[in-house]
Amino acid sequence: MTRMTERHLVFESAGERLVGVVHQPAGPPRAGLVFLHGWPGYRIGTHRMAVAAARQAGAQGFACLRFDFRGRGDSGGETSTATLSTMIDDALRAADMLRREASVEVLAYIGDCSGCEVAIGAGDRTPGLQAMVLWSAPIVGGSRAAADTAKRRGVLSAYARKMFSPSTWRKLARGAVRWDMVRRALSRGGKGAGEEGAPSDAAIDWRARFLSFGGPRLFIYGGADPVTPACIEAYRRLCADASCEFELYVVEGANHAFYSADWETEVITVTLRWLDRCFPTRWET
Repeated sequence: MTRMTERHLVFESAGERLVGVVHQPAGPPRAGLVFLHGWPGYRIGTHRMAVAAARQAGAQGFACLRFDFRGRGDSGGETSTATLSTMIDDALRAADMLRREASVEVLAYIGDCSGCEVAIGAGDRTPGLQAMVLWSAPIVGGSRAAADTAKRRGVLSAYARKMFSPSTWRKLARGAVRWDMVRRALSRGGKGAGEEGAPSDAAIDWRARFLSFGGPRLFIYGGADPVTPACIEAYRRLCADASCEFELYVVEGANHAFYSADWETEVITVTLRWLDRCFPTRWET
């Protein structure tokens, strides 16, 4: 373990201001880690998991950059115009900035949900990128029908359970139920705004980009996430087509976002142990 500093970093992508935080170890970094948050999130990650992971990684000699995509958090740009394509462009700029700011030549992406799609989309276009860690990666380069069906069933099941909860009836009595959110969740089958994809995203050959990245990838899923089986099967096939090892870790009982202190700790521990194998260089503190 080593000392580490944290500082804000402001840079531009397509003329818009992006805001991030750099975690810089005291000695020469062993590698750089770029964190890519999910569609509705920002640089802290879901329940601040990116913050915890970056601080632990920084203490182990990795330089890290957490940043807000355009239209999210403190970055400029309109949320309504953000797409996976714009997020990929932002990721490329962020990787370039971390290489310069931290003086690192080798990098890894750590993606969360839609951030995994960004990592895959940017992977073969990122100089120095050697590895990816993908938390709850949606399917790319193949049909999402099975995953979408599982997700919709999961949403319907969750709302059915809520109907038998006393707290739900208390909210109904107070008029505190957000019917707009309920309708949105049911109509979209659990998908958030923007997850349907834009025309520019559909034009990307996702399969080709997955196959063209030659480095290792670690997939981490929650065992209780309804889309996990379909995603595992899809990526097992893609890795076979790419003639690369399918490296998988399933957090038993965990949901899509690993909403538990124990699940979060498990994800971060597994992530850093795997990165330790990918970037074994040690240096004295």
